[in-house]
Order: sequence, then structure tokens, then C-alpha cells
Amino acid sequence: MKKNKLGLRIAALIAAICLIGFILSVANSLLGNPISSAFAKKAITSYVTKKYPSLELTIGEAKYNFKDSEYYSEVKSNTSIDTHFEVFCRNGKVRYDSYDSVLGKYNTLSRLEDEYSKIVIPILSKVKGLENNNSIVQFEKWEANKDIKLDMPLDKAALVDMKVTIRVDLKDASLKNIAGIFEASHKKLIDNGCIFKSYSIFSDDDEELLIMIDNVTPSDIESGKLEEILEDAQNKELKRGVSKEDEIRDTGISVYITKRKDIKK
Repeated sequence: MKKNKLGLRIAALIAAICLIGFILSVANSLLGNPISSAFAKKAITSYVTKKYPSLELTIGEAKYNFKDSEYYSEVKSNTSIDTHFEVFCRNGKVRYDSYDSVLGKYNTLSRLEDEYSKIVIPILSKVKGLENNNSIVQFEKWEANKDIKLDMPLDKAALVDMKVTIRVDLKDASLKNIAGIFEASHKKLIDNGCIFKSYSIFSDDDEELLIMIDNVTPSDIESGKLEEILEDAQNKELKRGVSKEDEIRDTGISVYITKRKDIKK
């Protein structure tokens, strides 16, 4: 009996050790380990110090990316809001960094988009039906904004080729209602000094409707015929090529409105 109990205890101990080993192995593959993290942080610190000696930078802790089996640290400036990037390290050696996002002004452009979006959302919330909008402002062509400078403050007048996507759940998918929203939004934004090259609407109601309308221009909105223009755009794929007299003008606008149940089919 004593031998059986001792054997069971030994088996239980071995099983526990194996289980702990398995858990540590899984944790190591997903989260990395403290020793490797420390080596990565040391390598990254040495790399940043040598490559960017003139920048006042703070180097974050090394984090493990299990997808690529490597460590990375977030690096940011103490004096420049747009100077932040990541350095990637594997097996104790730095492979590359993403400082190009600073040099290419991508960080600056992304920040300006975010700041502009935060201005636009409360303006659009005053439009009926857009009270809970989560709209976003984006550059249509980043390369068109050649005068963008690192850390520059948001200046709406200096930004060109900007577009706004009105994001809100709409229950009424009629083109009349959508045209009215575009018109009211355009007026509110113009009154507040927000000039955009194009407008879009995106509405994704998980249970009911998916609405995507893109590339509506201010001239379309101001024409007084926006509902008709949207209808033409919605039907253009069906009418195109039927005959010369039935062809409609290609506005460049895309209109996609469907019910969720139709997508599932």
C-alpha cells in the first residue's frame, strides 16, 4: 500500500512538473521571457543611442510579438509629438526600425487626421440623425500636402485633398434621406470653416443595413439634384452599355446599399 501511495505521489509530482513546464512553454511562446526581453532592451537601447544621438528619446520596455517571434520597443521623443517609432529585435540583434514614419511625415499626417476628426464629430452631431456619429477625416492624397511639417499645429486652411466619411447607423436608407444628410452636413461644415474635397457615408448596422456611399463632391451636393445624382450612381452598372441614349453620366460616385440578410445569402 505504501509503495502504491508513493508511486501515485511521484506520478502526480511528475504530472504537475510537466503541466507547469507546458504552461511556461506556452507563456514563453506568447509573451516571451524576461531574460530575452532584457537582452532585447539592451540591444535596442544601444542601437537607438548610436543611430539617433541628437534626438531626446525615451525607449520603452521590450515587448514580445509572438506572430514574428521577435521583440520590439516603442521609442518616442521628449520634445517632438510626431517623433515616435518602433525598433524590432530578434535573437539579441536589431533588425530594423520604423523611423521612416517620422521622416515621411506619416505620423504628422495621421495626427492631423485624428485632430481634425475630433473637430468634425461635434459639428456633425448637430445634424439631425448624426447625433451619435463617429466620423473620420482623412487625406485623399498624402503626397499632395507637401507643406506639412513635423509637429505643425492643425491648420484647416493649409490642408488640401481632405475627405470626410460620415460614420453613423442609419435606419432610413432612402436616397432622399441620405441626400438630406449630405446637404445638411456640408452646410454645417462650411459654416465652421471645414472644407473637404469629397464626402462619404458609411453605415453598418449589424442587424439591418450596410450603406457605403463614396466620392460625393461639394458640387454634387450644391447642385440641388443630389438625390437624382445618387440614384443615377446606384443604377449606373445596370444601365451602362444598354444603348447610347440610355447611358448615364459617370459621376465617380459609388453607392452600395443592401440589407444584411441579403449579404448572408
